[in-house]
Amino acid sequence: MGAKWASTFRRLMHPSLDITTTSPSSWKYLSEGGATLVFAYTGPSDERFDQRVLRLGKNFTAVEDEKSIILFQTEIISCLVPQKHLVHMEAVMLSFSWLETVSTLCASSRPAWRTGDIDLKCTSGFLAPNLVSSPISVEIKPKWSFLRPGMRTCRFCMHSSCRGWTTSYCPLDLFSSSPSRMKNALYALYDSWTAGAATQNNFRLFIGGGLVTRNDLLPILRRLGLLHSSIAEENEVRELVVGSLHASLLQPESLTLLKTLNRLQRTLDGVGIEGLASLWDKVYLGKKTFGEGILQPTLNEWKSFVNEYLEHQNSSVSSQAQPDEVHLRYCILSYLLSATFKDCSIMIKLPDLHHNYSPSQITLIDLDSKPIQRLQKWLEQDRNIVYEYTVISRQKECVDDLDMSTDRLYN
Repeated sequence: MGAKWASTFRRLMHPSLDITTTSPSSWKYLSEGGATLVFAYTGPSDERFDQRVLRLGKNFTAVEDEKSIILFQTEIISCLVPQKHLVHMEAVMLSFSWLETVSTLCASSRPAWRTGDIDLKCTSGFLAPNLVSSPISVEIKPKWSFLRPGMRTCRFCMHSSCRGWTTSYCPLDLFSSSPSRMKNALYALYDSWTAGAATQNNFRLFIGGGLVTRNDLLPILRRLGLLHSSIAEENEVRELVVGSLHASLLQPESLTLLKTLNRLQRTLDGVGIEGLASLWDKVYLGKKTFGEGILQPTLNEWKSFVNEYLEHQNSSVSSQAQPDEVHLRYCILSYLLSATFKDCSIMIKLPDLHHNYSPSQITLIDLDSKPIQRLQKWLEQDRNIVYEYTVISRQKECVDDLDMSTDRLYN
């Protein structure tokens, strides 16, 4: 790993690509999340940028610099997830004036409900393969894939119920071993998307390289020749999209990836946010606010953590260990990494809807490390969700395939 790290580090410290040699108008706004914006290259053919996207940070978020983000994925995440399901990223040079023009050009394309502007002070961004360059691509943000000990309703379903979100989607269905439950989860995701639940961000559809809405879907599919002429109803498109996604997720490689993601979320969660806060209080005896004064992990510290985790990957963090700062630090890193996998997205590239479920490419994205400073916010949010959900009369019962093995996983 040492030689690999050194090579990656040298490449990041001296990025060879100066993106400011391209016109800002050659980068088309594609999508964004809470902390970043993504642009696709649409300029004159250039082998350096063709079929690539540029990711830029926002100015109000505590996002790591691009070098740290790339190193975290190449040196840490790649130890836990097969490389074939990860994207290759490359740092590029930026400038204030170039970013300022990009920011101005994309303003009219951004959803009104999005907040934050491009961080004009960034001197580097990074390029990645354009995962929506195929005829049809779908992004799914699956969220928490397991039931917490003692709970009957999963975290996502509690949250969606308390917020009044229009969805029947349950992550536990998507991660189940039942093909019918997986398909129901995909129907639920698709239906909440067509109902206009864009702010939930759990399902996004890209066609011809651009993000589409329900109203755009049928006309764009027809215009690009991606739909058989006999398909005339939106419900028929729904069946084709869900059927294609379902077949993609039932491929052996996809099922293995879902199982890997489920295992990582579950075992890294360890003692949970409440258990983590309890450990904190035992160590610091109320002298420090949860998460206060704790430094973000270094890359070397992450490497040491992952090595230790992999040595004991069949068991999670023991809540019976002596509550000292070393054990607490391990639990914090474990929870942060679990949060990364709980918040990542799955990109699925579909060739078209003409043929019956052609092979597709499946990739994990949004695998950045999470800041320790969010611990207190997560604790408060979690407590609020649980408290609000307890007063709901019709509580949902989610089914966890591994629920019977909860004792083995958490004790």
